[in-house]
Amino acid sequence: MIATAQKITWKAPTDPDIIYTEVSRSETLYGTYTVLGTVAADTTSYTDLTGARTHWYRVRFYDGTHDVWSEYSDPTTAEELLRLCTVDEVKRTINTIGRWTDDQIFDAITDVDNLIFIECGTPVQSAVSAIGKIDDTLQDKYYVGEENIYRVDRVFYGTTTKVELYLDDGYKANNTYGMIKILPVASSGVTLDTTCEVEIQYVPKIYNQLSLYRTCKRLLEQLDFTSGGTTSKELETINKKLEDVERLLAHRIGVQISSDLKNYDPIYGVNRKRVIQNHHRNNYIGSTGWD
Repeated sequence: MIATAQKITWKAPTDPDIIYTEVSRSETLYGTYTVLGTVAADTTSYTDLTGARTHWYRVRFYDGTHDVWSEYSDPTTAEELLRLCTVDEVKRTINTIGRWTDDQIFDAITDVDNLIFIECGTPVQSAVSAIGKIDDTLQDKYYVGEENIYRVDRVFYGTTTKVELYLDDGYKANNTYGMIKILPVASSGVTLDTTCEVEIQYVPKIYNQLSLYRTCKRLLEQLDFTSGGTTSKELETINKKLEDVERLLAHRIGVQISSDLKNYDPIYGVNRKRVIQNHHRNNYIGSTGWD
């Protein structure tokens, strides 16, 4: 693993009693975290000079008035090891207590997702749209083409050369209505221009369900094999749910290929499609539901 400097950032705490922030690092998501150091409460970044893209980082805040620590932040990594489902979702779907560790579940998700990306492509779905106006007002809300999505992964903005925008700094996500809102120049450093376009890479909810049930199936099959090879009722239930998801996914792909083919990018793959925006409707639909 080649070590290079890694910079992580976070939002400043709003509690005036916070006096400093602790930064810690781990080799793996669920591994042992080692404290790297502390920074003043008004500092919102830390550069790890010996860090690697595969390292995971988390922070917590110290309240000097009451002598207490906050909860740890969710771990983050520069490698962007985003998965199509989470360990917690697996634990809510099947009984994992005493069966698998969090690391084992995460490894199973990784193996399943790698196959899904081979099967379905990377990114799973991407929408590209030109920057538009209503009268003389440049619009900041953009629809991915479907509602109730699982997650927005990456957002790019520009012309031939595009810059990446980051969640909460460069854009807000509205997963309920399948939209993003590009933040003003003061936040993201982006000045909207009609010569530019935005690309939104996202995960439809159905792929989250596909990853979840395939992961549960893999874990339960391993358990059944080691316990004698008989298919459990638990596995039968998961198989039924997986069949329903795969049937819906097959119907989804069929509809897309037959009706939206003209909007797919023939060079960069069928997962990228151009979405024509209705900005009046975007403003109406996107009036609520922002994270």
